[in-house]
Amino acid sequence: MNAIDIRGLILVDSLPSGRDGLLARTPFAMVDVAGMSPLERIAQTMRRHGVSPMAIVVEDDSAYRRRRPIPPGMAFRAASPDRYWRLAEGTFNDLAQNGTELVLVVRLGPYAEIDFEKLVQFHLAGPRRVTQVVCGGRPLEIFCLSASRRNDAASLFRSQLGQCRSQLESYEHDGYFNPLAGPGDLRQFAIDVLTLNTETQPAGTEVRPGVWVGSEASIEKGSRILAPAFIGASARIGCGSLITRCSTIERHAHVDCGTVVENSTVLPYSYVGAGLDIAHSVVRIGHIASLRRGVTVKVSDQKLLGRVSSTGARYLWKAAVSLPARIWNGIFRNGSAPPPPLEDALLRPSSALGVSACDTKVAGEFASDLMAVRRYGDQ
Repeated sequence: MNAIDIRGLILVDSLPSGRDGLLARTPFAMVDVAGMSPLERIAQTMRRHGVSPMAIVVEDDSAYRRRRPIPPGMAFRAASPDRYWRLAEGTFNDLAQNGTELVLVVRLGPYAEIDFEKLVQFHLAGPRRVTQVVCGGRPLEIFCLSASRRNDAASLFRSQLGQCRSQLESYEHDGYFNPLAGPGDLRQFAIDVLTLNTETQPAGTEVRPGVWVGSEASIEKGSRILAPAFIGASARIGCGSLITRCSTIERHAHVDCGTVVENSTVLPYSYVGAGLDIAHSVVRIGHIASLRRGVTVKVSDQKLLGRVSSTGARYLWKAAVSLPARIWNGIFRNGSAPPPPLEDALLRPSSALGVSACDTKVAGEFASDLMAVRRYGDQ
């Protein structure tokens, strides 16, 4: 693929993927999954196959820019909804005028790990004007276009990728695919990444088999991370916490002391309070989506679910509040019994459930509740 000039055009429009309130209008394409968004993963795959540079056209890129530096080789263009498709067509024309021979157009939404090298070879073998990727009989919004075919491109963009003036040739994709249509798909994507069922890997260092940790993550003494699991960059895991069963704690998230996170995703900058049992859920700043119940609930109590300040103000405040109490206990309660070890605490029956959080026989019943509070949360 190095012999010809191939550019990428990635489209991310703000489809209301968060209809249930979990993500507002943030597209799932921009949501972290084991440290990287689907947008970053598809761009990484394209670069690996020799597609560079790339242009990314979004309706509103403020959410991405606020949290991420723009990767090298990626040019962002943003437009209002009424000008979005016109900008997409104009970007294609700009690529064509700069000597590009082929343009790979990918609209996210759904996430598919395409072998772009084989796609290009299929397209050139025809030769074909426009090739569309198909997965299991389902057309995907992934196209390979000859840059000289501007009229074909115009008909595609003006119909919002719905039709083309030329006949579309189908390229069958038999690799990984995830529709990313809701929180359940987002959770399944995290599981697939952690269990190595995708080509892209967790964005961290594998500190031991099945456990990935991002840069500057803080895992306090007494906490346990059971494989497979992911702890994102600058995330914080409080003492006595348990992260297990394909859970991902994304960047800058904070799981407070004594909380169990089982088979769940905690999204960036989300705070999860002390002494909670969370399972089969996706958590985002003040919201929890229960995958078993299929509902999303807003939690107003910031002590349960809240926002992590990027300045670290929460951590300083907690230290200022807890330090006097610790000094008092150190002076006047030296003779008191030490707190039980983590294993004993986790095996103690939950006051909310009447069973141990680690009792796998009741995992299904445990998961039916949105969130439970454990009496031993601060131990």
